Amino acid sequence: MPARRGVQLSARTAIVGGTVVAPDGSRRADVLVEDGLIQAVGEVDRDGAKTVDAGGCLVLPGAIDVHTHVFGGIRDDTRSALCGGTTSALAFVDALPGERPGEAARRTLADEMPESLIDLAFHAVIWEPQAYRYGDLAEAAALGVGSVKLWLAYIELGIQADDDVALRVMQEAAQLGMVVLAHCENGRAIEVLTRQLVEQGRRGIDSLPRSRPIELEAECVHRFLVLAELAGAAPYVVHLTGRAPLEEIAAARGRGQTVHGEVCTHHLLFDRSHQEGDDAVRYVMTPPLRTGDDQQALLDGLRDGGVSTYASDHCHLRLDRDKLPVMDDFTQIPTGMPGIGARLPLGFGLLAPEQLVEVACAAPARIFGLYPRKGAIAAGSDADVVVWDPSAPSRLTMDVINDGLDWSPYEDMPVPGSIRHVLAGGDHVVVDGRFGGDEHRGRYLPVSRVLETA
Repeated sequence: MPARRGVQLSARTAIVGGTVVAPDGSRRADVLVEDGLIQAVGEVDRDGAKTVDAGGCLVLPGAIDVHTHVFGGIRDDTRSALCGGTTSALAFVDALPGERPGEAARRTLADEMPESLIDLAFHAVIWEPQAYRYGDLAEAAALGVGSVKLWLAYIELGIQADDDVALRVMQEAAQLGMVVLAHCENGRAIEVLTRQLVEQGRRGIDSLPRSRPIELEAECVHRFLVLAELAGAAPYVVHLTGRAPLEEIAAARGRGQTVHGEVCTHHLLFDRSHQEGDDAVRYVMTPPLRTGDDQQALLDGLRDGGVSTYASDHCHLRLDRDKLPVMDDFTQIPTGMPGIGARLPLGFGLLAPEQLVEVACAAPARIFGLYPRKGAIAAGSDADVVVWDPSAPSRLTMDVINDGLDWSPYEDMPVPGSIRHVLAGGDHVVVDGRFGGDEHRGRYLPVSRVLETA
């Protein structure tokens, strides 16, 4: 394996004394790393190896964040990812006007990928739905892009795909073996509700959840899954927000359809009251925050398999520049929040370690064709390893998050432990809790086809 730019090949390293965590259980084992790969797990030969003490700690695969918007702030965002134990991600490749998905992927590979500190796979997007033509996905697939996203809302941005376009995209994706992701909200109904609220002079942030009720999300999930089944596509519902959308996924699975669903950190930790308080501008995202009952349904889904993955939906948005200037108009505030570095540490407060490894590491790799290269502590897997110390509770300060932004909705939140070490491709990028990976470079992760959809 050739050296990464600016980084020598990693030293032979033995991570010793820890408990290796896998979805099917945990066991005491050492991990031997050499030439960017895990060479052995169990009793390992330490001769000539640098030793990393993991005594009393959990050893888990580097986490994979399947829902990120890192392009435009890639250096800061991927540094934060490494600080938070995320060593790989899937990132959405937004297209320039008139640009086809394959062209956008090729440009992003050349312009953005060289600055990434983590390994990245790409999601193509249908950014101009009315311009889509059959064959647009083939070039992206040839570059190793294994998934494509549809927005079923956002008429005002010009990115909403109506049912006719959505079905055609899903038919092509099915032929290419691509996973189809969808932002599921009924955009046309939302447009009506939004216009009515504006006409009433109700532009405050508390109108956001009123304009996008959960019923419109659930309806759209149902419609998306029906179309995906007709097309023979592998559907993946991003950022589920509560019980009603989850019930649509459960019903589809009950009919025998394979469906993947995702929940993001913010929908687990915050509820609708956060969008009605004095600092509501910090909690503007779509779909919006829901009720406490919906939060519990999402958490139960992560624990019992009703939800497949745990993601961040990280967006590189500043509070002072992007949100505060337009905070008095809910139709103008950019939606989304940062969180790529906070996701894994906060997950330890929500799930048992084995459950967290399943939804934050293993399942993301399986669904998007990266397993077992990613998502596992196993011989032959990439040497992406996180050492988590449950005996050292900590807080998510801005220094710990380390994303170069001026805010985080998770600032000062407690976590039940701390990240002691992170190895990415065998490079020791976090040492005793301190980041030292500026010279590390991530790699592009091409996916030839979906390897597993079950």
